[in-house]
Amino acid sequence: MTGSSSITRLPQGLEISRRFAASRERIFRALSEADQLMQWWGPASCPVVECSVDFRPGGIWHYRLHLPDGGEAWTRAVYREISAPERITYREHSSDAAGTETPDRPAALGTITLRADDDGTLFTVTLRYESPLELDRAIRTGVERGFPAALDQLAALLDRPGLVYGSDPLDGPTLPTEPARPLDRPGLREPDAASVSSPKGTP
Repeated sequence: MTGSSSITRLPQGLEISRRFAASRERIFRALSEADQLMQWWGPASCPVVECSVDFRPGGIWHYRLHLPDGGEAWTRAVYREISAPERITYREHSSDAAGTETPDRPAALGTITLRADDDGTLFTVTLRYESPLELDRAIRTGVERGFPAALDQLAALLDRPGLVYGSDPLDGPTLPTEPARPLDRPGLREPDAASVSSPKGTP
């Protein structure tokens, strides 16, 4: 599965999987830091140009994509579960720049799992929608093409030379990138946070 994504349609969702020749810890870092997400979350034609991450259960992930036609698409996600380095659950929906939910795209419950697979990692994301009709609408807006294209971007990030780490794969230089712009706007935080479970020794 290295080099390509597997897509399965579910009654009310999609399951997308891909194997990467990288550790779970390295991929988890790419999922949890704004400067890393800006380098791959989204197809090459729709880069993330603004991003804020409050990586904790109940925290907000808010970002803006630059669209090929020159427009923009904001998304706001709320983290529900974080278990490093193996599982992230979040609810996402389209939003405006202030983080207010909009009807532009269907809301989804996303679950990302990272499973060790020999010397690599199996990345699986399950996106569940409120109804089969909402799934159809999400497919029409391009999620079935867009997410695998974003995983191509992740593969390119993981394959870049010079990513040398010490004993802790979460330690090491962050790749140069456009700095994430802070989104210190009122209301972009939700109070109902659960605990974060991390393996011993993981920050």
